[in-house]
Amino acid sequence: MYKIGITGSIGTGKTTIANIFALFKIPIFDADKEIKKILNSEKVKQKIKNIWPHVIKGNKINKSKLKSIIFSNKYEKKRLEKLLYPYLEIEKEKFEKTNYNKNILVYDVPLIYETKTEKKYDLILLANCDLALQRKRVLNRDKISNSLFEKIIKSQLSFDEKIKFKPQIINTKNLNFLYY
Repeated sequence: MYKIGITGSIGTGKTTIANIFALFKIPIFDADKEIKKILNSEKVKQKIKNIWPHVIKGNKINKSKLKSIIFSNKYEKKRLEKLLYPYLEIEKEKFEKTNYNKNILVYDVPLIYETKTEKKYDLILLANCDLALQRKRVLNRDKISNSLFEKIIKSQLSFDEKIKFKPQIINTKNLNFLYY
């Protein structure tokens, strides 16, 4: 089984690249989608409520408040990652068991280098585009403030740091037609 990891900073086009593989019926593990499902589980909501009670209203997580906390404080970000990543690993294992008979699996995982998991992949594709396009994509898609965007960018390894790992680089600037 050949494992392809797709990584890159927020808004660089990772999911767009993954969607190209999906056109060829290659199974995709989307870490962001899995994290959203995990965040909606009652068990995880309860754990979050115990740590950050003010981000839960009713039975829902206020994701804006949670993002604001974790991207303003490295310690809180690590705390959330420590809570969520074991669940994410379980989902990855399920994905691999379900697709054990496939020749290629693709993993859309934003933080491959930040989590030091690059050795789990046979090939890593690094999505990249210029910062202005990245900002435009994220602000339009996520409806977040420019300030929060900057905090998210600062919390991730820079492109220059990521290329030291020698990934294959895909510039997504001209893939905009796939966004519509």
